[in-house]
Amino acid sequence: MKNLTLDFKKFMTPREAHEYIAKNLDFPDHYGKNLDALYDCLTDISEKVTIEIKDYDALDFRENAMVNVFLDAAEDNPDLIVNITDK
Repeated sequence: MKNLTLDFKKFMTPREAHEYIAKNLDFPDHYGKNLDALYDCLTDISEKVTIEIKDYDALDFRENAMVNVFLDAAEDNPDLIVNITDK
């Protein structure tokens, strides 16, 4: 099982968040670094992965949409578990 913590206080831009996610979840080189591509890659995960999202309230509207993509993908992929915490 793979575990990943995303602390959104550490990302200055959505691109930084996408790059961190892609690197740590071994997304393919052709990953488009947008919300649609994120959803596609998350729903393609075929090993157990737990993602902890921290400090999502530090995000602006665009990044909150990213959190929703994680939650939607977790609903569609039983191998993906997403936990959200304040700290």
